[in-house]
Amino acid sequence: MKTKKEIIEINKEQKAFYNNEEKFSKPNYFTNAWRNFRNGPLNSFQKKYELRSRMYELHKAWMGDLTHKKVLDLGCLRGNALSLYMAQNAKQYVGIDLSDKATSDLQDKMDALKCPNAHAIAVDFLSDDFLESDFDVIYAFGVLHHFENFDVLMKRLQEKLKTNGEVISFDPLETSTPVKILRSLYRPFQQDKDWEWPFSSKTFIEIERYFDISELRGVLGKTKYGLLIHLFPFNEKFKSRKINKMIDSDWRAQEFNDVLNCMQVTMRLKLR
Repeated sequence: MKTKKEIIEINKEQKAFYNNEEKFSKPNYFTNAWRNFRNGPLNSFQKKYELRSRMYELHKAWMGDLTHKKVLDLGCLRGNALSLYMAQNAKQYVGIDLSDKATSDLQDKMDALKCPNAHAIAVDFLSDDFLESDFDVIYAFGVLHHFENFDVLMKRLQEKLKTNGEVISFDPLETSTPVKILRSLYRPFQQDKDWEWPFSSKTFIEIERYFDISELRGVLGKTKYGLLIHLFPFNEKFKSRKINKMIDSDWRAQEFNDVLNCMQVTMRLKLR
């Protein structure tokens, strides 16, 4: 397992990747194919059936009233779907990312909206250069799975939270058999594999050493098979009925094994 120092070195490569520097400016065939699928059919499917918008509304509910809260947007890049919402509504908003190009873009957006208590900075979350602390909420959208050593990550999250603070996260899983098979075939060719570690069942055990998982939802469980229905030229009413039934089943699922059958998981973590 890599040490904090080793992770920080890997994060320098991750910064180059997200800054699209020469080494990573031309993604290989497999990385490009996954991006095209993720940003094409999968994104279209999630928009049509409002999978992401449902999750964002849940995240807002988990955050509650931000008027008196200090929020960290961890791994904000150029801004996720809730970055500007948090910047406009929080008492204080801090967005951090490894990429200086991305944080500069986000800062421009916040300046245009006149968010005086919001700023975005390029800094490594694990680095001693990141001095901000006492956060009420740490929002980590698609970020926690970038850390192979969860002990290092969990301790750092604890350091940065207030006593009653919480983490709201969203990450991919590798616990579903078909997804695990596909990921194992793709991983040898994956350009960003050094900082991509989708959650296993053991990840949850590691998390619970530091945090209480107060709420969780699985995403794209049965619904991942709905993607196949969505892509075939079936009757639209038939597709809508079948897929919405799958979505509702996934959303209501509270059993841990049901969540493990999903492609993604979102969680609300509270300090022990």
